[in-house]
Amino acid sequence: MILEIATITLKPGNADTFISVMPDAFPFVESTPGYLRHELHRGLESPDTFTLLIWWETLEAHTVTFRESERFPAWRSVWGHLMESAGIVHVTQVC
Repeated sequence: MILEIATITLKPGNADTFISVMPDAFPFVESTPGYLRHELHRGLESPDTFTLLIWWETLEAHTVTFRESERFPAWRSVWGHLMESAGIVHVTQVC
């Protein structure tokens, strides 16, 4: 099992909009073969920073089946314009 950990920093003042559009974005991830589940967490000390956790069955489900598909640009089109800068993504193997 693979855990994707993404740190998403938004332009100041966009957190509430981000939260409101994410229900429109998550179906692009959830419909990907190999997707298991996700969690979205908002920073307390930095409320414009979010941590997104996505569990995948395999690395290929994340890198190929999702990132190289039409789902990824569709996913990003929902909320990407709200980002301050490129997100930081770490992919780990669950032990």
